[in-house]
Amino acid sequence: MSNVLYNEIARAKITETREVVISDCSRGGYTMAQVMAVQEGEVVTPIFMKGAFHIDSVENLYNLRDAISIAIKKIEDGEVTETTDWD
Repeated sequence: MSNVLYNEIARAKITETREVVISDCSRGGYTMAQVMAVQEGEVVTPIFMKGAFHIDSVENLYNLRDAISIAIKKIEDGEVTETTDWD
């Protein structure tokens, strides 16, 4: 059984301590994972969170990009009110 390897393609900050990372996957397709920076003394360690998205093609990366662009436009146009109540 061979290990799955990931080659980081892009990274973007999403909170003060977290980033989203898009990588090429050795088994095909791409992954989008969340990574958190944990500081212990002087050392900062990246911790990848469980539950990465698997995106099977470049076409579907475009679909993801388009969905994010649509969401941003709707928020900016006032079609969506921002809320933090998840209950």
